[in-house]
Amino acid sequence: MQQINPVHIEDGSSHLKPAFRRYQPLLPDALLTRLMRFGLNPNALTRQPIKLNQTPRSQIPQLAEEAPEVLVQQYQQALSTLCQRHGWATLVEVINHLAAKWVDLYAAGVPLTAIDALLSAIVIPRYFSNTKTLAFQRCLSQLFLESAARYDHTALEFARRHHQHSQLPNGRLLKEQLQQILVFSQAQAGLLLINFKLTSTMMDGHRHRMPEVAVEIIKRLQLSLPKDHTLFHLDAYEFAVLSPQLDHAVKLDLLSAKLRQPFEFTVHANHQPFSVSPVIGGVCRDALHKKADDMLAQARLALEHADNTYQAFATYSEALSKQADDNAQLRQDVLDAFENDRMALYLQPIIDSNTGTCMGAEALLRCRKGNGEFIPPPVVIEVLYQQGLGHMFIRWLINTSCRLASALKQKSTQQMFLSINLTAEDLINRELPYLLAQALKLWNVEASMFTLEITENGLLVDEEAAVEIMHAFTDMGCRMALDDFGTGYSSMSRLRNLPIDLVKIDQSFVRGVAHSAQDRAIVQGIITMAHGLGKKVVAEGVEDADCLAIIEALQCEKIQGYYYSRPLPFEQFVAWLEGQAAVSQHTVTEQQLSA
Repeated sequence: MQQINPVHIEDGSSHLKPAFRRYQPLLPDALLTRLMRFGLNPNALTRQPIKLNQTPRSQIPQLAEEAPEVLVQQYQQALSTLCQRHGWATLVEVINHLAAKWVDLYAAGVPLTAIDALLSAIVIPRYFSNTKTLAFQRCLSQLFLESAARYDHTALEFARRHHQHSQLPNGRLLKEQLQQILVFSQAQAGLLLINFKLTSTMMDGHRHRMPEVAVEIIKRLQLSLPKDHTLFHLDAYEFAVLSPQLDHAVKLDLLSAKLRQPFEFTVHANHQPFSVSPVIGGVCRDALHKKADDMLAQARLALEHADNTYQAFATYSEALSKQADDNAQLRQDVLDAFENDRMALYLQPIIDSNTGTCMGAEALLRCRKGNGEFIPPPVVIEVLYQQGLGHMFIRWLINTSCRLASALKQKSTQQMFLSINLTAEDLINRELPYLLAQALKLWNVEASMFTLEITENGLLVDEEAAVEIMHAFTDMGCRMALDDFGTGYSSMSRLRNLPIDLVKIDQSFVRGVAHSAQDRAIVQGIITMAHGLGKKVVAEGVEDADCLAIIEALQCEKIQGYYYSRPLPFEQFVAWLEGQAAVSQHTVTEQQLSA
């Protein structure tokens, strides 16, 4: 396993020492053979002092343009040592040192064309003829060229297996070393994948400081790792730890806790504080592990599970594999349903509590598998947006909603509205108001027929952009509703300033009002606050008569829930409306007769 030099921090930036040897010194026998191939007598070279007839830097423009001054001085010092009388062993050392300094210059950007000029200062007086001097220069020139070629090859191989900035071993080298352990060793290896989540208390465009944060992360990890553990840098803030000792889940957990401990304290980069939260997934080697890819995939599953369940650490288990397979199948079911048009909008009535009539409906997504089973709507939305199909879905949602609104307009004699739900991603889609305007025109429906529902948490993605888009909708004539109120992070000032017409109380509070004094107090408080700000209120989740009576007594204007109807396909919703109208007409007739 290759030894990697640690990262050193100077003035907030990383300074990385060379992590591989740029020049491999020639052995005395190899240099002897090389000299004799050029017709040079090593004994004569050691008897004759070598002289310099000029200063290289004044002769070589490339040095002034490319090479740092310190490297040029080091090369000149190495060259000047040739002027001394040497024994054979010392001469070998001096030539190797000179070649090493040339490779440093080459690595700094000095071109190969500078070789002849770099060597032209060498003169061997009284050594047979000037031809011998040229031969010695050519011998060194070839050595320099070969050393540059080896450096290029080594640098390329190093770059392929190490992270560009930190120079820590990367994922390619992790896979190679892990595969060697699995094939050639009986060692009980353990693997941890670590992903860091960053938040800053100062939102002043801090992304340019990310490399400095990564350096501080590496420093803290290295200080926490035992010596026989290897740290790998996989991505910007993703790392791996390979250990020959983690043979049990308990040891994985202990090491994970040790690695998390240094990040309980704030990280500072360029005097700006960052909160750095590691999420870790781990796996231990077992008898079934034959391929590095399999072990890496299992560690990845553990990491994703920890992230999705808001845990700091998770260990791989077979249950995670089954869950991953189930999720993959579910994801495929969603994509298949979307492609084969097995998605629809069902309508759930929204009732006016004063008149008892249906004044509108919420359009709710329904998606079926090939076998007819329904897929939960939140899963459908999450999969489509994760797969990059969010724009296609929102086009479908808007067009389908407008088509249903147009049909509802023809079927119903009273003015009704449709309420549709927008995601956090939709609220930063500046094309969305234009898409809705086009669909309204296509289906000849008014914007006033639509209420667009957003959630409190959806505003957290980019509140400024979200508010701008909300105003674009209200300028068109749409109304806005704040859905699931009470479960997010809205404040009084936010509710006051947003262009919101309706507040929808989350059903988790509404369902319990008949049995929980706390839920009743929460619902009453929300209604009072909303009315004080000039907003109307919708209570979701009304499922029985007791709940309905309390909600009506609290003067909630609109009611939605299973007490009146479940979400219905469009034709069934229209039939339900007709039934409600018939009941209402019968009631009116009875009242007239009794009068």
